[in-house]
This record gives sequence, structure tokens and C-alpha cells, in this order.
Amino acid sequence: MRLRLLPISLACLALVVPATATAGLRRHEAVRVLHKAEAVRAGHGVKTGFELTPLLKELAMRLPDLSAGDRARGRRLMTRPTVGDAQPGEDEYSVPENPPFCTVHFCIHWVSATADAPPSADSDHDLVPDYVETMADVFENVHQVENGEMAWREPVGDGTRGGDVDKTDVYIKQLGDQGIFGYSTPDPNQKGSSQFAYLVLDNDFRQSEFPRYASPLEPMEVTAAHEYNHVLQFGYDWLQDTWMFEATAVWAEDKVYDAVNDYLSYLNPWVSLTKRPLTSFDAIDPSNPINVKVYGDMVWNRWVEAHYGQDAIRAAWEKSLTTKPRSFAPGAYDASLRTHGTTFFNAFTRFAADTAEWHSSAGPFEEGSTWPEIPRAKTLSMGAATTTHLDHTGYSLLSVKPSSDPRIRLVGTLPAGTAGAFALVGRQGPAGAGTIEVQMRRLPAGGRGRVELANPSRFSRITAVLVNASVVQDGFRPDIGDWDFSRVDDQRVDALLSNDLVAPAMLSRTPPAGKTGVPRTARVAIHFSEPVKGVGTQTLRLIDPAGHRVGASVTYDAKTHKARLSPKTRLAARTSYQVALTAGIVDRGENTVPVGSRTWRFRTGP
Repeated sequence: MRLRLLPISLACLALVVPATATAGLRRHEAVRVLHKAEAVRAGHGVKTGFELTPLLKELAMRLPDLSAGDRARGRRLMTRPTVGDAQPGEDEYSVPENPPFCTVHFCIHWVSATADAPPSADSDHDLVPDYVETMADVFENVHQVENGEMAWREPVGDGTRGGDVDKTDVYIKQLGDQGIFGYSTPDPNQKGSSQFAYLVLDNDFRQSEFPRYASPLEPMEVTAAHEYNHVLQFGYDWLQDTWMFEATAVWAEDKVYDAVNDYLSYLNPWVSLTKRPLTSFDAIDPSNPINVKVYGDMVWNRWVEAHYGQDAIRAAWEKSLTTKPRSFAPGAYDASLRTHGTTFFNAFTRFAADTAEWHSSAGPFEEGSTWPEIPRAKTLSMGAATTTHLDHTGYSLLSVKPSSDPRIRLVGTLPAGTAGAFALVGRQGPAGAGTIEVQMRRLPAGGRGRVELANPSRFSRITAVLVNASVVQDGFRPDIGDWDFSRVDDQRVDALLSNDLVAPAMLSRTPPAGKTGVPRTARVAIHFSEPVKGVGTQTLRLIDPAGHRVGASVTYDAKTHKARLSPKTRLAARTSYQVALTAGIVDRGENTVPVGSRTWRFRTGP
């Protein structure tokens, strides 16, 4: 599965390309990225308006694999509008720009003519359009919140590029006719993981091009907050995963301009993509429908903030270059969350469970009552089993049919080595105002587990949650532009809803406990009261006086519920043997044989 396409520094590229990545394949992929970036810049395949920034990051990674001519085309896409000679289809201004309008932290660049010119209204008659001054005020407010109140590090200085020393440059251009809000990108030819960048924003945000907003100010505000946060991210680690870039930028824009709630437009598609990895992104093909998921991933940051504060998100960026491997988003979040006494695994599994009732005012999601409901994949009836397949950091919600049983149980199984969890989430009362109970069983190494909910009839809704929380990867593959999650993707997840809480009994045991004079050719036979599973040589054993396991074969007849252990050689004479069962033998409801009945002894005859 192609997920996030991690950008890699040009200086570091040669260090990580595996021998299996052929030059021809890399060039083919690089040309695809170049063509997609050119297409999006021309307005083709744009769905969110923010596609160009991740594409330009990906293009920067791929430049060394392009031919000289294509490499020049790529660099032109990343070049500031005032740099170089304008050519058809390129981003440069076609007329000289006016002196930039500079504030304490920003320089706004603009022209007076051509389609790139902002509205000419100038109410204070200072020869600077009101639009330019408004944009400068918006960016200073963004800086006050993101660098001041949120304490993010100042952006990397760009020297004298754009005019004033080390101020962040913003270029006003006509982008709205291509469906693009704005973009940010590091300047070409930098080395290292911490880089300076510039921004480009639309020249008028007119309502005919951005119809979902009440005024041009709203899209200007959220775009400034979103793209400036990318500039700050480039300063921490421009190599970081794109899903973390976009999930953080959307979260940041809502922190700065909470009333606009622009992020809501991403949640309708996001709720149908929970089985897709949190990390899903295809930077080669911006028209891929899964790409909208990373923008809706801001709800993950909302959850983290609600539990551990907004500094936990910034700390993940601060730790991005200290993880192993570097620039790996789950590792960065894990490093941050460990300072709060938890892990990415624990946090993500609880996040998945909490989304089942995010409308509740008692939950951790601010404004969750306005969010669309996450669809349930199916309804689980009592005694019913289900199987699904989940990729890493994917999860599924299932409705649980109401029950009057005193207790219900969800039994789940994950492949060995695939970390995940199973949960039952009960809501008492109406949506949005009820109280929530979450019972969860985490399985950090996979395997089988169970979780129970008492007195289920008290709940107005119950949801089963199945989670693949694994982030095991086998390194980054530049030939496909992704981390290799193949070991933990498409994992089979089994679940059973049960009201069977009664442990299986043994109707008979042969030889019986305490029996003496047992023939040396005897076999052990057990008749269970109901069907069981897990019977085998690891769960049913015969132990000699020295504590060694006797070599034997084990069979189980599912129709008669009988298990049989047959020693491979004659037993020793006048010797005491112990029969031992483990907790691995369970019935359909995951009930184990009572501990007191799992072992007994007999003694052989002469």
C-alpha cells in the first residue's frame, strides 16, 4: 500500500537509496511527481486547495533523479516569483513588483498590474492596497498565536532573500482560478533537515473562487495560519511525514482562527476512511481520494491536545530528528507522549475508541457535537463472529445489538506481532449529552484478548472497536516513496460477541486424579462439556517427575468435544505423572478451564 511519501533532503538521498531501487524506476517516479506538480499548479486535480505544498516537498526530494532539463523545470516550480526570467506557465511575476510591505516579522510582495495584482482599494492613500495591509496584519496575528501563545520556534532566517533580513516573505499571486488557496516551500538548493521557506497566497480570495466562505478574509486567515505553520515545520524538520505536516497545519489554523472552522470540510470524507492508516498519503497522485484523510487527521491532534496539552504537538516536532528512525511521525509522537507517561500505541488505541462517541460533551473532542457520525461497518449480534482486514493505524467501528444479559464480552484476535486493541464503548443517555464508558483490552504483541461490559441494557448505544495500532516498518523505500509497512498491513482481525461467561467443565478425565496402577501404555483422555479451541501439544501436556514434558501427540474431536494425549513411548513403571492444561484452551466465549481443574496426577503400575 502506498501511504505517506516522505521527503528526503537532497544531501541525504544517496545515503538511503537501497540497491533494489533502480535508477530507471526512480526517474520514472520523479517525472510523475514533476508532471503532477505542474498539473496542480495549473489547477488540475485540485480537491482541497492545499495540494501544492506537499507536492513541492516531494519534488525537492526527487530532483536528483530527473534529467537536467526536467530538473530545471522542477526548480522553476520552487523558485520565488521574483527570481528568474518569467516563462509561460511559470510562477514568476511578469511585471516588476512594488517595494514589499514589511512588518516586524513579514514582507508582503505584490504587483500593481496583471492578473496577480491584489484589489487596488487604498483607503489610507499610502500607495499600499488595503488588501496587502490586511494580509500583513493577518500574518502578524498568526505569528502572535503560533510563535507567541503556542511557543513554536521562530522560522529559520532566509538572510536577505526577499529584501529585509530574515523576515518571512509572502508573495501575492493569482491562485484561486486554479483552486489553490496558497502554498509554502523551502527555497531550492538547501542542505540539512532545518530549512527556511517562503509563502504564496491568492491575490483576492474572491467569493466566486472560494464560495464556501462568507468573506475573502476567512480563507485568507486560515490559509495564512495553515501555510505559515508549514514554514515553522520546515524549520524543525522538513523531512517529516506529510500526514503529520497537514494534520498539524489544519489543527494550527483552527487554533488561530477557531471561529472559521474550515477543518469541518475535511471530516465528511475522513469518517469513511478510519480503516485507512492515519498515515495515508499519496504525494505522487494528489487526485487520490485517500489524500483528504491527512487534513481530517487534525482530530488526532485535537485528542492529543485535550489529554496532554497543545505543547505535546509542538514537542513531537521538536523531537522529530532524535527518533530512530529520524523523521518518522509515529516515533516523534511517541517520544513526545512518553514525557507524559504514555506511548503512541496507548494513545492511538484510546483515540480510536473515543471517536465512537465524539459527539458527547463528556468526551475529549472540542466541537465534536458538530462533527459527522463515523459509520459503523456492521452490526454484531450475540454469538456472531466477524472478520475484517486492517492496515497499520487503521480501525473499524461496529454496532452491538442491544442485550439484556448481565454481562457481554468481545473476544478479539490479532496476528502475532501485530499490535492492536479491542474495546466496547457504551453510551448512557442521548447523543451529545450522555455519559460514556470505555472498556479496552490492548494487545501490544497481538494474539487473543477479551473485554467485557457489565449490565449492557443500561446503555442506549454500544460500539465494538477493532484496532490495528502497529507502526512496525522495515525502513524507507525511496523507489516507492514510502515507509515499508508491509508486515503489519492488511492484517486479519477476528472478533466475536458473546454472552457465554461460563467456563468449560471436564465431564471426565482419564486416568482420573489420584489413580494408581495405571498401565504404562495408557493415554490421557478429556471430555469437555462444550466445544473448545486451542487444544494442542503446547496447551495439553504430560509432565514426568523431573518436570520434563513427555513426548506425545495430541488430538481433538470437535464433534464429541474430546481431547486425547498419546505418549510416543511406554511410560516408566511405578512413576507419578502430571497432566497439565494451560489457559490457551478456551471455549467460544474465551472462557478458560478453571485453574483448580487444569492439573492432576496419576501413578503407573509395575
